[in-house]
Amino acid sequence: MMVEADTIDKIWEADRLERRQDADFLYNFITGEISKRRNRGKRSSYSLNVDASWGGGKSFFLARFGKQAETRGHVVAYVNAWQDDHTGDPYIAIMAAIDRAFAPYVKKDTAVEKAMRVLKSDGGRIALNVASGAVRSLAKKHLDLSAGDILREDDNSSFAEEVADAVIEKSIETGSAEIDKLFNRALDAMIKQFQQADKAIHSFREKLAAAVKTLDGTQAGRKAPLFILVDELDRCRPSYAVHLLERIKHLFEVDGVAFIFATNSQQLQHSIAGAYGQGFDGFTYLKRFFDRTYVFSEISLKRRVEELCSVIDTEKANVPYDDMVEFISSGLSAYHLNLRASEQILEMIEVTISAWPHESPIDMILLFPLCASFYQSGIVDWQSARENMPNSWHLGDVKWTLNVKDAFSLAIARFMSLEKIQQYLNTNEQGPIKDYLGRTFGHEISPRQKLSEPSIQIEISQLVANAGRLLQPVETAKSYERDI
Repeated sequence: MMVEADTIDKIWEADRLERRQDADFLYNFITGEISKRRNRGKRSSYSLNVDASWGGGKSFFLARFGKQAETRGHVVAYVNAWQDDHTGDPYIAIMAAIDRAFAPYVKKDTAVEKAMRVLKSDGGRIALNVASGAVRSLAKKHLDLSAGDILREDDNSSFAEEVADAVIEKSIETGSAEIDKLFNRALDAMIKQFQQADKAIHSFREKLAAAVKTLDGTQAGRKAPLFILVDELDRCRPSYAVHLLERIKHLFEVDGVAFIFATNSQQLQHSIAGAYGQGFDGFTYLKRFFDRTYVFSEISLKRRVEELCSVIDTEKANVPYDDMVEFISSGLSAYHLNLRASEQILEMIEVTISAWPHESPIDMILLFPLCASFYQSGIVDWQSARENMPNSWHLGDVKWTLNVKDAFSLAIARFMSLEKIQQYLNTNEQGPIKDYLGRTFGHEISPRQKLSEPSIQIEISQLVANAGRLLQPVETAKSYERDI
């Protein structure tokens, strides 16, 4: 047990958002629910949706939860829905994930190997084209969707489409007297296809449950439930997301299988509603697929900034007090920016710092307001950035308080000429702003330096504009301007 605890501690070493306590709770809850259902003679599967906004650490959580479950003796299958949504049918992606998860234990235990061989053989008999065409055409009528909505989901002609085409073509040749007979035969064929697919699905579910059951008490040393973790569902094509959920509901929810989805539920339900047309209730529709939804607690702004700053090369930046997290947190608070805006601004700062070509560090008091102004207006302009800056942004303590807007204003009024900066630094004026200018520009002033030249810090505006082009899709990019 001590070895297991040490391993789990290492799994969560990079947990800056304190998601481990969520993982511990959800693991105990899901295994407890499955055990309770099994003891009551009910189907012992569970489907949980973990809901968090973008940037809430869903993918990090899911990956660590999976490793923790593996450490505790479970087989874990990972499905990246967005990565796999190029496939025609999610069934293939899910089966591939299960096959990968079982592979190490197939070699260790003949019972597991046999169960998986039977499962794949049985699963291969599922008529995917029928299930995605005629079967769905019949079953989805219960969702009050139009035939056009259903048929449009298939890349290839479905069985139902072929029947309809044949009926129309034949009716032209034979006349209306034969239409009823043609439709009757078409319906008989569709019902037969439906029954065959339904039988194959039922058999597949039995074989999957049997394969999971072999994990308990075998040489493989694993135990139920089998965890299937599905990430990035809210980034998929709406039709693929719906298809994946339906595949899981009808094929994979069997005894001993636990699904955990990580989604931005609001985005996913809007996406699904958009796919099916105005008035479609995406929220109610999604509830059909999840037993429960677990909502991550909101993280503090500073905690999120710590997470985002971990990828910034702070060695290339000049920041007051040498504390990047504190400086950026104070700036985001002063601008009253929400979490989503904060993420985009931090991403722009990261890109700009990465592209900074000089040995001398880039100045954060100049960089942050320019990025914030760009986010708000779509314009990279020094004067606009100054006008948009809050007067209330102060750094330091009672003895050393720096008004960031004043420091920014004085810097951009002089940085076009190092001579102007030197003249200011040679004055008798004392205070935090002069200390700041000396730290930012003093290293550029030397006997060999042409004082008529501007500071290298003026290049920040061009880099921010370039960073904006890198981050924004072409079709939605705002206009970009640079200061002269």
